[in-house]
Order: sequence, then structure tokens, then C-alpha cells
Amino acid sequence: MYVLETPRLILRPPSHSDEFLLHGLRSDPLVVNAVGQGVYPTIEQSKAELLRLINHWRHNRFGLWMVFIKNEDHTRKFAGICGLMCSGQNFPEDPGIVELEYYIHLESTGKGIARESGNAAVQFAFRYLGLEKVAAFIRTTNDRALRAAPKVGLLYVGDRIYNNITMRYWEVSPLTAVNVDNLIVSSCADPGVSTVSCTPK
Repeated sequence: MYVLETPRLILRPPSHSDEFLLHGLRSDPLVVNAVGQGVYPTIEQSKAELLRLINHWRHNRFGLWMVFIKNEDHTRKFAGICGLMCSGQNFPEDPGIVELEYYIHLESTGKGIARESGNAAVQFAFRYLGLEKVAAFIRTTNDRALRAAPKVGLLYVGDRIYNNITMRYWEVSPLTAVNVDNLIVSSCADPGVSTVSCTPK
């Protein structure tokens, strides 16, 4: 498992202790309207989602990171989640597809958090996983995500049906990705534990 660090952010795998952080994010009005179709999740649904994210990490050795903003007083503020997810079950014709996803709290938007964390995740995909491309699926009404996509090096390919919804389909390759300066990658313990201990790699 891996933790990523950029000049402003810490990205670490999720743990069982993140239940309320994740539920708060999934209940944020911006996230609810952007990806939840206006339906607020129950705490049980958020618990199930957290378990899904943890199991994805255990099975694939990558997944969505919990994104924290580094503060001058050495505290960290939770901003959202960002990372890489296998989406092959939605695309039998391309079972190896890996998708970039990110969901950022409303109060953390407009600060380049999605761009910085997305760039870090994409660089990790190419440098450490050896992927040839990363995809993204964005709702046609999600103007913020559509504006942010090119800043991560994503190029619009066309529309695709994703979970019975027409989505904008984007791809980024090592040639179009935005390089990340000072990206630090550290190995860490299993994300299912409450404390994540890391060693620089």
C-alpha cells in the first residue's frame, strides 16, 4: 500500500476509522448533487462504501486515497477522496480499465485540490503501476469536474454509457499527463488497520 505526498497534500489509503469522514463527504451537498443524483446516503451505505474501498485496496494494491490538506500548524484537514478504481465490470470490452475518481468537499473546492491530488494519482498510475492509460467518466452536468479534467492531462474522447447514464469519457496517457514536482511515495501498512505507518520509498 502507498501514501502520496505533494507540496500541499497527504493522500493515504482509507481505514475503518474513516467511517465518519467518508460519511460527511458523501453527505456534502456538492458531492450528493454531482455523483449521488441528489440522494443523501445513510450511515449504513457509507459504511458499506468504506468497506468496498478498503477491499479494493486489498485486492488490487491501489484504490482511492483519503486526501488531507497540510496546515502550517502541522495538522491535517480532510478535503475529500481521490484515486484509482477498477471499472472493468462496467466495460466487458475493456476489463482492464482503471478510472480516476475524486470527490472534494464544497469548502475545499476552488483551491486546486482536485487538480493536485488527481495529478498525483495519475503519476502514481504511470510510474508505479505501469499503466498505459487512465480513464475518467464525468456527468454532463458536473461543470467543476469537466473544467478540472484538462488540468490533469485528461483528453475528451467521447460519450459513453456508464451505469445507465450518458457520461463524458476522458483518457490520460503518460504523454498527456501533467508532471508532478516533488511527489513523494511511501509504502505503508494494510489500509484496514486504524494506524497507517509509512516508510519512504
